[in-house]
Amino acid sequence: MNNLSNYKAVLFDKDGTLFSFDAAWSVFCDRMLEHLAPGDETLKDKMAQTVGYQRASGSFIAGSLIVNASADEVNAAWSALAPGHDLAQVDALARAETKALPAVPLFDLTDVMGSLRQMGLKLGVATNDIEAGALSQLNAVNALALFDFVCGSDSGYGRKPGTGMVDAFCAQTGIKAEEVIFVGDSTHDIDCGVNAGVGLCVGVLTGPATAEQLAETDAVVLPSVASLPGYLNEANGAAA
Repeated sequence: MNNLSNYKAVLFDKDGTLFSFDAAWSVFCDRMLEHLAPGDETLKDKMAQTVGYQRASGSFIAGSLIVNASADEVNAAWSALAPGHDLAQVDALARAETKALPAVPLFDLTDVMGSLRQMGLKLGVATNDIEAGALSQLNAVNALALFDFVCGSDSGYGRKPGTGMVDAFCAQTGIKAEEVIFVGDSTHDIDCGVNAGVGLCVGVLTGPATAEQLAETDAVVLPSVASLPGYLNEANGAAA
């Protein structure tokens, strides 16, 4: 679409897009590693490296398993290394910790989402985290009511970069994929939007992916979701 006013909805990734990735998932990883390898710093380092977590800095490698993959894929990688823990046990621990993640918004969610809603846009969240984790974080900052749709990798629609989450959002809202703007901080997110045939993909620089990595995708690159209302208004004004 050349005229951005023709878009009817925005579907967002969660971590690194709406909420601080490092603030939430460094806590998650540290807690999980203590559960799975108590007192064994060497094994903790190995398990952290396997999923792309840098323990010393509390940061993550762009494109790594924990950044791009779904929760069950991360759990499977850890269960293969954790002594005395099978996949079901790791999954149970991870679900409990995911529901207790810190919720650190990257911007004023009420203000920015309110601006987008005033444009008549439906809003949704599609995350490779579990659905309960997304609901918990949104509830923690009183932002759940701002969204028309929330799903996770366990919601029954598959995981990104597959198209199921976008398809479900479109089915629930009655909006066509080409009328959707998909926003995320990783190449996995952009690939999801492209695979689903959304009208516009937007990459944001608030997660582990670099500007160079996002620039290689089929996406408009913005500093943050906070820049999206201004970008849409400016583009619509230029098209008028």
